Amino acid sequence: MWPFLPRGGAGPLALWERVGERVLALLTLLGGALAIGVLRPTNTWDWPTYLLLGSVAIFYYFLQTDGLNLRALGKAGLLAAALFGLSSLAFLPYTANYGAAYSSVSLWPGSYTRAWNYLVVHGLFLFFVVTHLARELRAWAASWTEEGKRRLEPWGRWLLLALGLFVVLNVALLVRGYWVAPIALPLLVVAGLLALRPGLATGRRVVLALMAAALGLTLLVEIIVLDGDVGRMNTVFKFYLQVWLLFSVACGPAAVWAWASIRRTKRLRTVWQAALGVLLFAALLYPLLATAAKWGIRMNPDAPNTLDGAAFMPYVEYGDTTYANQSRTVRLVEDMGAIDWLQRNVAGSPVVMEAHGGNPYRSIAARIAMYTGLPAVVGWDWHQRQQRAVAPDTIVTSRIADVNLFYNTLDVAEARNILAKYGVEYIVVGSLENTYYWPEGQLKFDQMVAEGTLQEVFRDEFARIYQVVGIRD
Repeated sequence: MWPFLPRGGAGPLALWERVGERVLALLTLLGGALAIGVLRPTNTWDWPTYLLLGSVAIFYYFLQTDGLNLRALGKAGLLAAALFGLSSLAFLPYTANYGAAYSSVSLWPGSYTRAWNYLVVHGLFLFFVVTHLARELRAWAASWTEEGKRRLEPWGRWLLLALGLFVVLNVALLVRGYWVAPIALPLLVVAGLLALRPGLATGRRVVLALMAAALGLTLLVEIIVLDGDVGRMNTVFKFYLQVWLLFSVACGPAAVWAWASIRRTKRLRTVWQAALGVLLFAALLYPLLATAAKWGIRMNPDAPNTLDGAAFMPYVEYGDTTYANQSRTVRLVEDMGAIDWLQRNVAGSPVVMEAHGGNPYRSIAARIAMYTGLPAVVGWDWHQRQQRAVAPDTIVTSRIADVNLFYNTLDVAEARNILAKYGVEYIVVGSLENTYYWPEGQLKFDQMVAEGTLQEVFRDEFARIYQVVGIRD
């Protein structure tokens, strides 16, 4: 007999089974913490959602094994806290040295999603959700007994009060303008309550939990927004990506289970199939209609259809405003010679000086950096500021000011100092530089060539490229 076996207890095999169960539980916790924690550096938006799902999984485990009581809730709470702590600790070096752009939330004060738009986006998934919840409700009702109903009688008033408060909450949210609430909230509550049933198979419980989580997220983005967002653009599309993933995982088995029971009843099967067919047809229209819509806003329909991301440039021009506040047509083809020369002749990653454009969505701003992969002094300033949200805006705006000053200044020494400050090796003077900056400022480049600071390495009828040769850090 081993000295560490409990007296009067089971033998070594039973002991090793208990040890194995605890080791497996620990490994599961550590694996879950690692899998959830890695979301923080890879896609921070996913981290809170899947941390919540992990905590819900822990809660459901103890609900299934210990039942609904304070001891089970205490164990679940401790393990959920451990999951949070371990997932954070595993990537502490990252979080300790990273400044997040979005770190707080506030109530969203803007317009809310209309019910019709919500159904257009999520209608197919909601069809499977409603079908599954109806089946689960039917299965639950079939398990009711007279004895069980009598046990609920003392709670009747409280249940009616809760139902009344729930109705009032829905009305209040609707009056407030949350059009999604009367759809998402009832489904969320039903899915959550059904998932709490004791003795429910694990797979069915998981599906209900995923449905509840997805519905909750669609309602959450109507109420709150992450501070610093552009409207609520990132808040909605980042969390909607998670919603679609959760719905996809949950609705797959839900559809299979539904078909197994629905096909037994001819009338119900016909109606269900017809409704599903309409929704599937509508969903499959998206790639056809969306592609056509995207095609319709091409800047020039004559541009070729190709995987070459620069092939459209000879066909496209757009209106911009010059340094003198006059209208000018910018022709993208004017910069193709300079871009081609840089692609063929420049090795490594030297810094390029190019014009700063304040309208990156509707112009060819940052075109040298985009089409050559070479670093520019500024790049796309809004993304630069987003990626450095915890830093002062002056880190980026000072670079914008220096770029504008470099092209406009008449002072050669000032221009040399800016080149040295950013380690610039190539200067581009093309369509955007000729649009945004005063021609007098470009006269200094000939002087800098003459004195040996610059060397002209490319020229065509539209653009020039200078290489910095006479400045040392």
